[in-house]
Amino acid sequence: RLDYPAPMQTMAATLRRQPSGLALLLVAAVAWPCLLTAGQSTPTQKVLGMMADLRAKGQKMMDEEKKTFDAYTEWVDDETKRLGYQIEDGASKIDELVAFISKAEQDAVDLGHEVAKLDKEITSLETQRADAKTIRDEQHAEYLKVSKDYGESVDALKRAIDTLEAQGSDRPAAETLLQQMSETVPGMSRVYATLLQQETAR
Repeated sequence: RLDYPAPMQTMAATLRRQPSGLALLLVAAVAWPCLLTAGQSTPTQKVLGMMADLRAKGQKMMDEEKKTFDAYTEWVDDETKRLGYQIEDGASKIDELVAFISKAEQDAVDLGHEVAKLDKEITSLETQRADAKTIRDEQHAEYLKVSKDYGESVDALKRAIDTLEAQGSDRPAAETLLQQMSETVPGMSRVYATLLQQETAR
C-alpha cells in the first residue's frame, strides 16, 4: 500500500467532488508510483506536470473536435443552400408545368368549340349539297322530258309536212289531218295546239 503525501491526498479529495475529476484522479493514482522514481522533482511538481500534459491533450482534443464540428457545420450550411436552390428550381419548374397544363387545357376547350363549329358548318354544307343535288336531279329530269317533247314535236312536224306534201290537201283537209295526227302521233298534240294559237292570234 502506497502512502501518498498530504498535498496529493488533498488534491484527490478535491477531484472526487468534481464530475470530471474521477478520470484525472485515476490517472494520477496510476502515475504516482512512477513519479516517486522519476528524479529530484517533488511529487506535487510531478502531478502538476502530468496534469498540465493532460490539459494540453484535452485542449488538443477539444480543438480537433471543434475543427471537425466546424467542418460539419460548413457542410450542413452548403447542403442546406444547395437543397434550397434545388427546391426553388423544382418549384419554378412545377409552376411552369402547371401553367403549361392550364394553357393546354384551355387550348383543348377552344379547339373543341372550333371542332363543334366546323361540324355544324359541315352538316349545313352537306344538307345544302343534298338539296342542290335534288334540285339538279329534278331539273335534269325536266330537261329530259322537255327534250323528249321537243324531239317528238319536231318529228311530228316533219311527218305532218311530209304527209301534207304527199297528199296535196287544201287548208281544211290539212287541218283535219293535223287534228287526227294530234290524237295518234306523239308530240303532235303540242304542234297542233301551237298552230291553233297562232291561227287565233291572226
